[in-house]
Amino acid sequence: MLAVFFPLHLIFGQIVEYSLPEEKAPNTYIGNVAQDANISQLAKPEDLLSMEYRFLSQSNPYAELFSIHEKEATLYTAKQIDRETVCKFEVSCILRVDVIARSTGNFYQKIQLNLNILDINDNNPTFSRGSIDVELSEGSSVGTSVQIEGAIDADTGSYSVQNYVISPSDGPFEVHFQKNVDGSSIVKLVLRQSLNREDREYYLIQVLAQDGGNPPRSGALNVNVYVTDINDNSPVFLTSNLNVTIDEDAAINSTITIIRATDADKGNNSLVVFSISERQDARIQALFGIERFTGRLLLKESLIYEPGESYKIIIEASDSAKQPRISQTQVTVNVNDTHNNPPQITVDPLSNSADAEISENAKPGAPVAHITVFDPDTGYNGRVNCSVDDIAFTVQKLRQTSNYKVEYKVVVVQPLDREVLTVYRVTVRCEDEGHPKLNASATFNVRLSDENDNKPIFNQQVYKVQKTENNEIGDEIVQVSASDKDFGVNSKIQYSLRSSDQNFQINPETGLIKVYFRMDREKLDEFRLTVYAVDQGADPKTGSAEVIVQVADLNDNAPEFVNDNLDFDVPENFGRNVTVGVLLVHDSDSGENNRVSFSIDPRSKPGLPFEVFSNGSIIAMNSLDRENRSTYMFEVVAKDHGVPPQTTQANVTVQVLDMNDNAPVFIFPTAHNNTVTVSYQTQPNQVIAQLKTTDADEGLNSKVTYFTPNKNLSQLFQLNTLSGRLILTRTLATVDIGSYTMLVYAQDKGTPPKISEAFLTITVTNLPLDGAQISPVEEEHKFYLIAIAITCVTGVIAVVIILTICLIKRADRMKLKYQQSHNECEVNQGFEPRKKVSFSVDDPDSARVVTHVTSNQLYSALSDQVPGGGSSRLNYQPRYHNEVSDRQRRHNTPNAQKAPHYVNQDGDTNSNHSADTATSDSGRGGSDDMNNSSMFPSSLDFDHENRSTRSNRDFRSHLPLHDRDKPQTQIGRPRDFFNLDLSYNSSAYPNLDNSYSHGLVPYNNTGNDDSTTTSGSYVLDPEEEIKEVIQPSNRCIV
Repeated sequence: MLAVFFPLHLIFGQIVEYSLPEEKAPNTYIGNVAQDANISQLAKPEDLLSMEYRFLSQSNPYAELFSIHEKEATLYTAKQIDRETVCKFEVSCILRVDVIARSTGNFYQKIQLNLNILDINDNNPTFSRGSIDVELSEGSSVGTSVQIEGAIDADTGSYSVQNYVISPSDGPFEVHFQKNVDGSSIVKLVLRQSLNREDREYYLIQVLAQDGGNPPRSGALNVNVYVTDINDNSPVFLTSNLNVTIDEDAAINSTITIIRATDADKGNNSLVVFSISERQDARIQALFGIERFTGRLLLKESLIYEPGESYKIIIEASDSAKQPRISQTQVTVNVNDTHNNPPQITVDPLSNSADAEISENAKPGAPVAHITVFDPDTGYNGRVNCSVDDIAFTVQKLRQTSNYKVEYKVVVVQPLDREVLTVYRVTVRCEDEGHPKLNASATFNVRLSDENDNKPIFNQQVYKVQKTENNEIGDEIVQVSASDKDFGVNSKIQYSLRSSDQNFQINPETGLIKVYFRMDREKLDEFRLTVYAVDQGADPKTGSAEVIVQVADLNDNAPEFVNDNLDFDVPENFGRNVTVGVLLVHDSDSGENNRVSFSIDPRSKPGLPFEVFSNGSIIAMNSLDRENRSTYMFEVVAKDHGVPPQTTQANVTVQVLDMNDNAPVFIFPTAHNNTVTVSYQTQPNQVIAQLKTTDADEGLNSKVTYFTPNKNLSQLFQLNTLSGRLILTRTLATVDIGSYTMLVYAQDKGTPPKISEAFLTITVTNLPLDGAQISPVEEEHKFYLIAIAITCVTGVIAVVIILTICLIKRADRMKLKYQQSHNECEVNQGFEPRKKVSFSVDDPDSARVVTHVTSNQLYSALSDQVPGGGSSRLNYQPRYHNEVSDRQRRHNTPNAQKAPHYVNQDGDTNSNHSADTATSDSGRGGSDDMNNSSMFPSSLDFDHENRSTRSNRDFRSHLPLHDRDKPQTQIGRPRDFFNLDLSYNSSAYPNLDNSYSHGLVPYNNTGNDDSTTTSGSYVLDPEEEIKEVIQPSNRCIV
């Protein structure tokens, strides 16, 4: 992951930015905070070795989402991050986490991490409902819009809802939308074509919301559009300008004719009522009336006194809307003289039944019935003309067979539809031409036979049912039903399913659908079936519908813990009601079956200081003490809320982390045992007392160092800060006899540290080591002997130094000559191969480069080569060093940045000159404890430090800072220094002091070394290896 570091010069810290896609698995690597924040450029090398990195968790609520390695500073995810949960409704999701980088020194830096959580397309657009109903008037104008709910997408940016489409796209509707600032949408269904309810009154529209993913995710909303009726159609009379003749002696309330009208609207808009217009002569209102709903025109008064009259009646037909539409027609009623004979009509239906029968697909001109009219009158009174009152039929005159008979046929003139009207009531009206004209009428039924011209229609276009998972084979799902407007075999329906729906079967007669496999909601929670209804006509027609089977959840899955390893850490003494961790489970079920509660197994609960809440939080109810108990193991139970519930158990381990809550306790000295007695004859560098403590904590919290504030006693005693050994620093005299009280402190390495103190009394007595008294005269005589011995040794050392210088110069000349001749040095005495070593005293700076070699050391090394001197020989072991490894070694040593300029020696043994009470005399002229005293700038415990580490020291680390980078005069590769291990056979030279046999004296920056007059540097020449022995020779000189 790319880390972007902003080089802002902040007082309190750095800013590092990372980008991380959401939903990444826990422990996903993000970056290295130390590298990205350039900590190595800000901190000193010694600080880097002890650097630790921690979150500021109290002020950073998002710190629990991440983890950081305390030493390596590698940043990982601790949990799977859901951007929609962490940054709900936020366009940008940047989580801030603060990290503290600190060392055991004084380095302290706050680093601000800005983690940009990138959105991924992991959510579908969703509507709150699967379908909605919308009513739209057929009178709505083009451009009329109806607002519907928009889809919601939890994702942001381009992954949110970007587009809406409509299906079918060729209908009278289109969809418009507008995105809001908060990510929601204003969606409108817009009318782009005029509607006519009389043509179509229902539309099923699917609105799809699509996001900007590739491929896009989508969600659907079914919109049921119902076209509502408006009163846009006026009643239409079936016959206009009707002409009717009535006898003058017709009875009152007799029916003159029936007025028929239809309205294409719906409901009250199509309910037709009849009336006689009031805007006409009052006489017409008095003579005639009409029934409001049936349209029967009635005679209200006698026409006896109205012979030969003709009345033009205006009939109104209006619908029942709030604002009704009105149509008018005129009916002419002629009053006939009763002395004339009306025609007589005979109807032959052309079928074997009383009714005429014809196919609904009959074409215009197809005959329906045969009419015979008989009128016994003659002249105009015997001339008859016939007509029918139904606009779907008409009469055609055939012939007049005699003076009294006329024949007609009734034929079809308009298309017929049995599904609209099965039986037509046809009235044939005939009247003569007499004066007055007489008429007669005959009525017969025309029954339409069915043709298969309609497909089956389901009573629901979409069936939605729920069925619980884990069903039995053969369980019933739903029974569908369809109807066919046709008749007989044309309306008989058989059902079937789409061939791909093989797991379901349908009864072809009843429409009952059954399932023939066990449904599993966790695999598929919805099935969409297509069911067909096919009629049995000669030309079968098919209708279809959709069945949506929603699989209801059954509690058939137990909760599963997200993490296999339920290990938690909690610091001790952290207080009550502390959250230790949170248990996470996954349950594939849904609803209540998916809601999980947690608890502790009752078998683990007695004496347990923890509670597990139902939400999975593990709470430490009491403050914990690691010293009493460091590990707790118990079982937790995860139980869902299904019926019956499913449970899962898991083992939880809680480790109590140590806090520095215990101070060191002195075992020695104590209040009752705090005195040590020392003879004034005790040799220097001897351990005269051992401080001992115990600390109940662990790790660094239990590591103890010692020190004393009594600097005035440093001339006599030195305290090793690590081991607690009290060392005699110089030779005692009788004047030192007496008691000394020292205040000593024991401090652990916790944060913050804890300190204990004790008083130690050192009593110096005049008793000799063997227990006898020594007189002052003997004491003074001893001092004279010591002075004489020192003078003699100094003279010998001077001679050895002069001899050494001469040998070194001769060796340099021989080396140059040897390199020119390329002659290989042969080993004559069976010594092991060695690398060549050179010493130089020409360059004064070279004397400061590495460890000095004293004259006694050189004398000891050269004396091994004297013939008959035994098998002792000069050994040295070269090792390469660099500043990085040196800093690593100093990191492992407390206060390494203040290390003294001493070189540690391998092969430490007890000196022959050490006192009998000594326990750690190294034989180097001083004990290890001398080199690790609290009186020195640092504390180096050689008993605890790794020998191999000491042998590989880089001597440049002991140089002053201003001298480390100076160019050095030396033979070989610069900056590659080696330890010189000078050892000898003590049995061959028993009189040679161990302290000079292989010890290297401390580096003295002042150059005023009283023990030596000349020092030499030694460097390995890495360019070539030769075999040499240390012996006098004119071929090989060392």
